[in-house]
Amino acid sequence: MSKGVFQLKEDDTQTVRIGRDEVQEIIPDADFRFSLIMLKDGRKYFVCGTLEEVDQTFEEAK
Repeated sequence: MSKGVFQLKEDDTQTVRIGRDEVQEIIPDADFRFSLIMLKDGRKYFVCGTLEEVDQTFEEAK
């Protein structure tokens, strides 16, 4: 399965590649500009993008 590429909230010059099958939960940030992606292995990433944008990135990566 392909992986989506996301910019990190803390440093928008860095990216992380995540496969949809690795995700346990996606939680939108309070201001809805960022999302917390929690992985099954315990790692967590705050990424740029709304919940809808994150889902769209995963769909485009298929």
